[in-house]
Amino acid sequence: MAKYGSRGADVRALQHALGVYVDGSFGSKTKQAVIAYQMENRLVADGIVGAKTWEVLLPQLKSVESRKVNRDVFFAELRKSLFKGGFNQSQVDGINTLIDVFESSKIGVNHSAYMLATTYHETSYTMQPIVERGSVRYFDKYDTGRLAARLGNTPEADGDGYKYRGHGYVQLTGTANYRRAGNKLGIDLLGNPDLALDPVHAAGIMVFGMVEGWFTGKKLSDYIGDYTANYVAARRIINGVDKQYKIAAEAVAFELALRRAKG
Repeated sequence: MAKYGSRGADVRALQHALGVYVDGSFGSKTKQAVIAYQMENRLVADGIVGAKTWEVLLPQLKSVESRKVNRDVFFAELRKSLFKGGFNQSQVDGINTLIDVFESSKIGVNHSAYMLATTYHETSYTMQPIVERGSVRYFDKYDTGRLAARLGNTPEADGDGYKYRGHGYVQLTGTANYRRAGNKLGIDLLGNPDLALDPVHAAGIMVFGMVEGWFTGKKLSDYIGDYTANYVAARRIINGVDKQYKIAAEAVAFELALRRAKG
C-alpha cells in the first residue's frame, strides 16, 4: 500500500503510471494525482493506493512502460548518478545493446533496471561481456571433483573447467549451463564458448538465466514484480548477498533513468 509519505519501488511505478515526475517519494503532487485518478475511475478517492487502485492502474503502467526509451534522456539521467565522469563509446554501445534486447523482449522496467545494475557491477562498469580471469591451473577446481560435477563438467582432468569458465555479463560457467544456454539461444556454445562474449548473446543468456533461475535457482519474479522490487534480496539470483546493497542502489538509479526516459 502506498500513501502520502511512502517511498520506494511502488511509488516510482505509481508516479510513472500517473505521469508525475518520478522520484520515488509520495508527496502532495502524487497524492493529488492519485485522488484525481481514483475519482475519474469511480474508486474510493482517499489518496491511498491499495490493491483496488492497482488493479485498475496496472494496464496504464504497462502501457507507459512499453514506450521506447528516449536514449538522450536516459544517458543524461545516468550522467547525474552512475556515470558522473561521462561515458566512453564502449559503455554507450553496451548499454544500447541491452536496452535493444530488453525492448524487443518486452522486459518490464524493474526487471530491466536490475539486469542493468547486475551488468554494471559484474563487468566493473564497462557494460561489455567479460571472461573470468585466472590461469588454467586456477580453473582446475572446476575440472574435477564435486564442484565440477555440480557444473556438469566431466570427472576427468580434461580442461573443461577452463574451457567453460565464466563468460558474458553474468559469468556463465560450466558445461551444463553452456549446453542449456546454447540450446535456448540456438547457438553452439559448447563448441565455441566465446560466442557468449557477443553482446547480444550475452544479453540473451542474462535474460533467460535470471528469468528462469539458471544460476542459483532464484528468479527475477521471486523478488521483482510489476510495481514492486526487492532489489537487495534479488542479489540471490546471481551471487548470494555479495554487494547486495550497492547493486540495489545502482538498480534504483537505472530504474529512475528508465522511467524518466519513457515519459
